[in-house]
Amino acid sequence: MERNLPIKFFQKRTNDERNTEGGGNSTPPKWYNEEIIPQKAQYFIQTLNTVSEKIIEKRKKGNYLPSVIKLKINEEALAKTYRKEIGKIFNTQKMNVIGLSHNDEVLVKIENEDEVDKISKKIAVGQKTFGSQALKLGIGAIDDIEEYDPEIDIDSENLDNDIIKVKLCNYGDPELNILAIRLFEIFCTEREIEYSRTLYSADLNIFKIQHLTLDDLNELKDFDGIQLISEMPIYHVTLDEIKGDEAIDIKIPEQDKEYPIIGVLDSGIAGIPHLAPWLLEDNFTKYHDDDVDKGHGTAVSGIIIYGDELEKENYTGFQGAKLFEAIVFPNNTTQGLSEDELIENIREAISENDHIKIWNLSLGTNKEADATEFSDFGKALDEIQEQHNVLICKSAGNCSNFKSGIPRSRISQSADTIRGLVVGSISKNKNTTDQSEKNHSSPFSRIGPGPSFTIKPEISHVGGNAGMDAYNRLILNPVFTFSKTGERKGVVGTSFSTPRISAILSQLNNLLSEEFNPLLLKALTIHSAKYPQEMKMTIAEKLKHVGFGIPSNTQDILFNQPNEITLILQDNLEKGNFIEILDFPYPQSMVDEDGYFHGEITLTLVTAPVLDSSNGAEYCQSNIDVLLGTYDQKIDRDTAKPTIINPIGKDGAKNLLSHSLYSKPASKDFDNPYTKERLLVAYGDKFQPVKKWAVNLDEFTPSNKEKFLKNPKNWYLKIDGLFREFTETKAELQRITPSQEFCLIITIKDTKNEGHIYNEVTQLLDSYNFIHQNVRLKESVRVQLKS
Repeated sequence: MERNLPIKFFQKRTNDERNTEGGGNSTPPKWYNEEIIPQKAQYFIQTLNTVSEKIIEKRKKGNYLPSVIKLKINEEALAKTYRKEIGKIFNTQKMNVIGLSHNDEVLVKIENEDEVDKISKKIAVGQKTFGSQALKLGIGAIDDIEEYDPEIDIDSENLDNDIIKVKLCNYGDPELNILAIRLFEIFCTEREIEYSRTLYSADLNIFKIQHLTLDDLNELKDFDGIQLISEMPIYHVTLDEIKGDEAIDIKIPEQDKEYPIIGVLDSGIAGIPHLAPWLLEDNFTKYHDDDVDKGHGTAVSGIIIYGDELEKENYTGFQGAKLFEAIVFPNNTTQGLSEDELIENIREAISENDHIKIWNLSLGTNKEADATEFSDFGKALDEIQEQHNVLICKSAGNCSNFKSGIPRSRISQSADTIRGLVVGSISKNKNTTDQSEKNHSSPFSRIGPGPSFTIKPEISHVGGNAGMDAYNRLILNPVFTFSKTGERKGVVGTSFSTPRISAILSQLNNLLSEEFNPLLLKALTIHSAKYPQEMKMTIAEKLKHVGFGIPSNTQDILFNQPNEITLILQDNLEKGNFIEILDFPYPQSMVDEDGYFHGEITLTLVTAPVLDSSNGAEYCQSNIDVLLGTYDQKIDRDTAKPTIINPIGKDGAKNLLSHSLYSKPASKDFDNPYTKERLLVAYGDKFQPVKKWAVNLDEFTPSNKEKFLKNPKNWYLKIDGLFREFTETKAELQRITPSQEFCLIITIKDTKNEGHIYNEVTQLLDSYNFIHQNVRLKESVRVQLKS
């Protein structure tokens, strides 16, 4: 069936906007014990009095940095409601709650004894019988209060050989942060400690310390304002390769044709015959030619330009791109490159060339991402992308555990970027010595999840296979590229799956006659991704190993067949509002002979969440939920009631994305043709920046089919936002309304091929008065795509 019908944008109508209504109940939670609140309050006041005494002593010594205390929160009281009550106790006309440590420790700054007095007076009310229930809930949610000590994560025996990373507290107040920086610099200067300030992001105040002695370390621990002392991560590039001799024709850019530009953040690109015509004259480097080895960057660039030809596959539909050489990594000496220098190089390369929108970063670290805390490198990449409106395509990282029979590591630090698109590797095929099956995660490809169960990698592509032979020797089954001297050679690694995704992203951006939009590009790529038929495992395992799968080529991403339609909704959701479309255009022709709706629905949601680097596991501060389903009829609601704001509602509504509606045998039937599109809600926790669902209505249980799919039914789409308590409180103090951008893509497909769904849904959009338009393509490339 020909694929030549363009996907569509549509807009919400004015009457689809709704206001969030109040709710909740006053029943105390099971963990709450009112009888112990007076004793708790008394103990907390005593602890705070000790803090007050220390603040007075600090002032006498001229130290005006705030003291930081740590609230240990009951693990059953981590919900937003209770966090809000805790915030009310400790915030005093300003934000004293400064963040989260681990998952259950709230950090609070206290600047002076007056603040202690105000906080203590609030807590004291909890000792009285007339104290408010909400206040007592806040006190009850806290298990303990203690002074905060910095985290120390270094080997003190090898101090002199290590570069040390010192992170200062972020007090959420620019003046206090500047004071902490100045005092720390004075502290180091007086003790002749060799230091330099780094630039990770605006919210991260990090210093690099060298040649630290044990005495220096002991003094550092006592400096007020330090959050973390750790070893500075060091980066090395590894390039596993074998050489081949098959000739590849050299491609030459067509004159007067507009090509996209891809920035290659790497070790450099050699001007070999295959790549020279595609290399821009301008470049970025901080290194002398003698200190540069362009092997890795050349191999990455070879796959960007010749990936499809080298593998004899139409993986990307790529038509070429100009390459911008950004040498951010020097010759891979034994010392490697410290994390702060690498970040500085990346920031400088992008900030000086932010007209380039797609960047490939196939470099990383062997250090595994934390289970809860997002890495400083990842946060720095997020800020760089947000500041310069660019998209970084980042490798998930390699691991060699398979050589020793050890389970593979989770994604590397820096691959936990939220704004970027992270890429894993799959094997193209399997030889006798290979460890991975065909079209499965490569044995060296690091796996998810990322911190706080974020889905990382989000996407995968071919990057080779590997295994050990009978003599325990490493044997590679590679993908192909070029060496820095121009020969064809084989390589393996996530470094070489990532450029295939960069090629797809740049091609999409070049084809679209739209302003650069990283959310749209990410959403289109992820939405098109599918799992190979060979991958017979649960959705949870698929997500962990390859994210949402392998994306389609650009032709398949941008065009539909007659039996399907793809709709895109982009918007910005403010706190207090949600979107509810009660006339969602599901085609009436997709009702079978027995009167039940059928079909396949795929939804992909990509958001730009509010991020806060001080909040540990709660780095993502906002969330969007999507509900798509059926209902019986619209109803009028009584807005005279205090909790009802929206005049129109729905009766008999059911969200069809709910996992419980589908038959359990179907979800475990790996040979079913729909397995590759199976329901993706097993992971559906809140605060996921990317969510995807793929449902087949034929897989409903018979009883649920009768209840929710029997015609006549109306269809609705609801998009609802949520913000964490920290962001809500901060926004109230700043008198702003927090919001989050999103891109939602929905594909409806007639699996029975009985109707012309594309035309039918287009007519429904018109009859329901939706503003809609085909995705706009540059005329020249549209002709090429269709030819």
